[in-house]
Amino acid sequence: MSQYREAVESADGTRIVFHSRGDGPALVIVPGALVTLDFYFQLAELLAPAYRVLVVERREYGESGNGPRPAEFTAQAADLAAVLATLDDHAFVFGHSAGGLVALHALHRDQSMVRGLALYEPPVSLAGPPLTSTLATIRDHMAASRPADAIIEFFTAIVEPTPPRAALQPLADGLAFRASGLVADLECLTAMNADITPWSAIDVPALLLAGGLTDPYGTESVELLQATLPDARTITLPGQFHHPHDAAVVAAALREFFA
Repeated sequence: MSQYREAVESADGTRIVFHSRGDGPALVIVPGALVTLDFYFQLAELLAPAYRVLVVERREYGESGNGPRPAEFTAQAADLAAVLATLDDHAFVFGHSAGGLVALHALHRDQSMVRGLALYEPPVSLAGPPLTSTLATIRDHMAASRPADAIIEFFTAIVEPTPPRAALQPLADGLAFRASGLVADLECLTAMNADITPWSAIDVPALLLAGGLTDPYGTESVELLQATLPDARTITLPGQFHHPHDAAVVAAALREFFA
């Protein structure tokens, strides 16, 4: 199975790295906040027999470059557009969490290169003011060189019921190296317009995925998108959280829809 690491320059000059494997119609995966690439590589392996799967490293994460700050989704949308421009034909796009918001911003700008869209709980219900104070506290933690505390602050703000700090500490320690990307994502989210009615112009067929064990903001966000996107249907994946642990369940839903 062919596997490649490639890079493209976005509109503002930021270098965006993506990894591709498999052959067939292009399927671009846009990751969520904080999530390491391991999950998406598992997903890519399951999809690669039928698709050429491209896993994007979003700006501020991994090997991709950092852009101007404060960060905005319009820049990340341009990153996705730059990746799509490298393809010979229309692509399928799967966006997870914040990656789904990137995809939606990109398609609102130009949907001509996308033949199908799948989204796993893009957190539209958190757009605008809800996490403004959380971002301020996280910036304080980062300024004091406490990235793990920044991660804990984030999960404390969005997970219900709030887990005890002792339960979050190992996860936060493991994700501390990605905290700067989280700050950028929160800058994008807090600056985003909470009114998503303009997205009703996106008429690409869309699959909305929700986890059966997800947090309330995930369910609320999918409901908002179902009411907004003109050609969308929702599937709930039993046993999955906002960060799904079973790549096979997600891959099966994508294969069925994109087929």
